[in-house]
Amino acid sequence: MKKYFLTLIVMLISICSFAQKIKIDKGEIKLDEKTIGFVEGKKPVFTILSLDKTYAITAELKKAPNEESLVLPWIEIKDLATGKANEMEFKNKSRKFSAFNYDRSIVYELMDRNMIGTEGLNKEAIDSFVSGASAGIAAKRLGVQGEVDNANKIADTYQLAIDDYGTIFSIKAQNIDINDKRIGYIKMISPSSNGDLKYEVLDLDNNLVGTWFARGGMVSGYEKLLNQEIITFNGNVFKATFENRGNPIGYKMSQDITAMNIVRVLVGNGYTLGSKYNSGK
Repeated sequence: MKKYFLTLIVMLISICSFAQKIKIDKGEIKLDEKTIGFVEGKKPVFTILSLDKTYAITAELKKAPNEESLVLPWIEIKDLATGKANEMEFKNKSRKFSAFNYDRSIVYELMDRNMIGTEGLNKEAIDSFVSGASAGIAAKRLGVQGEVDNANKIADTYQLAIDDYGTIFSIKAQNIDINDKRIGYIKMISPSSNGDLKYEVLDLDNNLVGTWFARGGMVSGYEKLLNQEIITFNGNVFKATFENRGNPIGYKMSQDITAMNIVRVLVGNGYTLGSKYNSGK
């Protein structure tokens, strides 16, 4: 019986914690209608102040250049008194994230990390965070974007094209017939028995080079679900964005932007397709 009541108490505490609601009203941060601090500024930089306005931090939203629009920014938290800063990503899965209310979303994120509570900003928790080891998010995200940009530049040099039959062409094709510009094939499989939608890319010898999954793709030997990602024959995984703008009236593979995105990512990362039998080398 004692164990039952302890479990019930824990559940009630959890429910009460989850029920706490943040509202931003004319710059006031309200937790369950109680003012606990203030927020000033607008995207991308917000200043969050304690209730007596003697302590303040900034929360700056940051993104890598050319990063996909659906990728959430990261947050740089800076203590205005000391100048110390550290980074965090939006990890909050228990509350609804809103791109129209970044200030409130940031406050929820800080609240889940114990940096904001019923008495406002938690100076001790914030100091521990900004004084701790760097999260390294900027270095990682900017580095990844640099790799994407480089792959795009390489893909541009191939002047890729796809016809309505899924044949992939490039000016860099190395076939015996110099007028033969084929380098491979791409096909769409919908519906797919594995994930919602998938594409397969093959070389001229019909060897499978890479498989792209829209969502929930599973591959033996790879532990994660594949979402808008290509997995290659040798286990490398690359992001390739889904895009449905290419076919407003009737489907044509030649107008399929997703298919081109997939091929560009593969070629830009060294999977240049072609054939080992007819290169003339």
